[in-house]
Amino acid sequence: MRIITFTLNFLIFFSAFSQTGIRGITKSTSGEILPFSTVYIKGTTNGTTSNSEGSFFLKTPAGTHTIVAQYVGYKVLEKQITIAEGQSVRFDFELQEQALRLQEVVVTAGDEDPADRVIREAIKRRKFYENEVSAFKTDAYLKGLFRLDDRPDKILGQKITIDTGILYLSESVSEFSFELPDKVSERMISSKVSGNEQGFSFNKASDFNINAYSKFIDLDMEREYVSPISPQAFLFYDFEWLGFFEEGGKLINKVKVIPKRQTDPVFEGIVYIVEDEWRFHTIDLLVTKARGLEFIDSLKINQVFAPAEFDIWMPISQKYSFRFGAFGFKGSGYYIGVYSNYTVEPNYEAYRTANLYEAKFGTKEEADLFQEEDFTAEVLVVEEGSNERDSTYWKNIRPVPLTGIEVTDYHVKDSIRLVKESVPYKDSVDNETNKLTLGNIFLSGYSHSNSVEERYWTLPAVISIFQFNTVEGFVPEIQPTFWKQIDERTKYWIRPSLRYGFSNEKFNAKIEGSYRKLDNKFTRFYAGGGRYVSQFDENEAITPFINSYVTLVNGENYMKIFQKSFGYVRFQQEVKNGILMNTRLEYASRDTLTNTTDFTWDASDGTDFTSNQPTSLELAETGFPSHQALIFQATFRFRFKQTYATRPDRKFIYSSKYPEIFLTYKKGIKGLGSDVNFDFVQVRVTDAMKLGLVGTSNYAIGAGAFLNDDALTFVDFKHFAGNQTSLSQVGKSFKFELLPFYQFSTTKPYLEAHYEHHFNEFIFNKIPLVKKLNLQAVASANYLTTETVGNYVEIGAGIEHIFKFMRVDYYWAFQNSDFVASGFRVGVGF
Repeated sequence: MRIITFTLNFLIFFSAFSQTGIRGITKSTSGEILPFSTVYIKGTTNGTTSNSEGSFFLKTPAGTHTIVAQYVGYKVLEKQITIAEGQSVRFDFELQEQALRLQEVVVTAGDEDPADRVIREAIKRRKFYENEVSAFKTDAYLKGLFRLDDRPDKILGQKITIDTGILYLSESVSEFSFELPDKVSERMISSKVSGNEQGFSFNKASDFNINAYSKFIDLDMEREYVSPISPQAFLFYDFEWLGFFEEGGKLINKVKVIPKRQTDPVFEGIVYIVEDEWRFHTIDLLVTKARGLEFIDSLKINQVFAPAEFDIWMPISQKYSFRFGAFGFKGSGYYIGVYSNYTVEPNYEAYRTANLYEAKFGTKEEADLFQEEDFTAEVLVVEEGSNERDSTYWKNIRPVPLTGIEVTDYHVKDSIRLVKESVPYKDSVDNETNKLTLGNIFLSGYSHSNSVEERYWTLPAVISIFQFNTVEGFVPEIQPTFWKQIDERTKYWIRPSLRYGFSNEKFNAKIEGSYRKLDNKFTRFYAGGGRYVSQFDENEAITPFINSYVTLVNGENYMKIFQKSFGYVRFQQEVKNGILMNTRLEYASRDTLTNTTDFTWDASDGTDFTSNQPTSLELAETGFPSHQALIFQATFRFRFKQTYATRPDRKFIYSSKYPEIFLTYKKGIKGLGSDVNFDFVQVRVTDAMKLGLVGTSNYAIGAGAFLNDDALTFVDFKHFAGNQTSLSQVGKSFKFELLPFYQFSTTKPYLEAHYEHHFNEFIFNKIPLVKKLNLQAVASANYLTTETVGNYVEIGAGIEHIFKFMRVDYYWAFQNSDFVASGFRVGVGF
């Protein structure tokens, strides 16, 4: 291995001579390596970052250049270097620790602390710098690395086969564009993933386009984080002035950022701010798990700024490093971004408002960097062939040299990839993973793989097979699934389902399947048929597990089922970006079922189960004679201005800042022996909103009506997601927590609304001792109105993240202003 590593390092060393540029190491004067230092050509934003071993390579044109090297806490070093075409110059930068000066401090009236003065001035200029750039273009090099340092041998009896070491190593080169307020466009021209020759990197420059001047910085966590120069900064931070130093004729203040409270959504660390200009020079900030990070223990952010066009300072390097640990897994990782070749369009109006236009631009003619058509919903395009660049290309384009470990990872995984693609290797892995264990038999389910033929099948775990209801009694249900990968873009699955009721002595079976060919329209075909049981509410008013529990333990049978012999086809496709169509046509013969058992785990006599026919305020007798039903349903999901990425192999949906709308039409067709005739329309709207420090809100609104109800059964009524148990289905959008199952089902026009606000840690992080538990408060409200119900309202208050995954709420219900019910609900979810 040493010989291989030496050879690879030698080849990289030798290849550098074929490039025009400067290579070397950044270190301190005492010889300490300074990893991830910034090295760039003075007067430009063309630069690079040294790797974790301090090595760098800066590609430069031939000529004489002043090269700048800087590292947080060290004095900037400049060196004039002359380089000929095709020449590679070796120069190691030895940086001195920054000697901060404390004298010559200008103190304002009232002897205000120097750090407070600097921050107050920066706050005054924050909004200007946030909007200083109207648009920009840049070349972005991104490298991401995740490594696993430790892992458990088993989880829930299942052997962990993943190895420690580098899990993910990827590089990408993109052309990235941005325009206020939030338009982005990115074209990935190069992509490399260690161990996956055909893979495309998931690096995305827009994910790292964080504006340090924002009041709240969004790290894609539950909460946004308060900027050290937010208008509210002094409510959340203390600041300590550590001194200043001079660089390029400018005075740079070094300010320590200190959180006032340990659980606030804030940073700690150092910010460097330019005197008089009050802009960031460098930020080096840390967030810890106590401040609301999810699934990771710490996240460190480093941004280095340098002058681009018009002396506007832009980030030339960014680094995000993190550590994680959960369930016995421990690891770390980082993302590095190097930005060069900036083209900047100033926000001229912002300069006019700040009375800086004349001094900055004089009579310069204003020009737009972009046309309107430059930005579309397609925010990322990964070019065809971007993953086919050879090693010579990467040696010439890569601004951050690979470390020895990374070189080895590429080499070893490329070699292993060839082995892993061989038939003997795949067979040996399958032989190992296909072994039966008590864990997969009873807890996780059993999977069998044939990697050579790319076909797989699974069996459910014993613990999930058994159910109980008052119609069938104990009923084992087995749903094996078979998958087959036809080619890289085409796959299908088939799932037969079998169940037998020991009480009613009935055997039911069905088979379903799906065919998918990867395209940019999310096209799917589904089909199924057989004889099976189904709940009156096709959306499953209650899960089989919860029903089994409350029936056997409490003697309450809330699940209401009927039998149907059926066949259906379903088709899904995106007809236009943001408009997803889902259609279904089903023909079924439907029959009522009755209770056949009164068994419970309670040995005492007297269990009195309710009828299997639901109780409804609108229909006295919900049972029905045997009949046939031909039903067509079409649902359209609208996501306005939905953004997406296009890769050569598929399309990826990102998000939309607008609400999501679902429009459904359901038709009971009279004909071909069908006995139903109805028309039902429904519209639903859902959205999630981030409300800064106070948390996030979710709402869902639905309305619908039967345009025609000439012939239908209670199965076809509009049913609402009620709950009469103490267990809640966390994460379900349209649900009530105290509403009786089926009681308010209707054929009349209806309106329902649901609202939930997650305070995250806004409330509990202010309570001593309690804040250490990382509990989060939640408030909710549910509303329903129909002709029969009048006005039904639920109000709830709860606590979530109990032991990380539990949630407990207490609800109160009112109907037409009268109190009708209250109770606790317990749910599980992250």
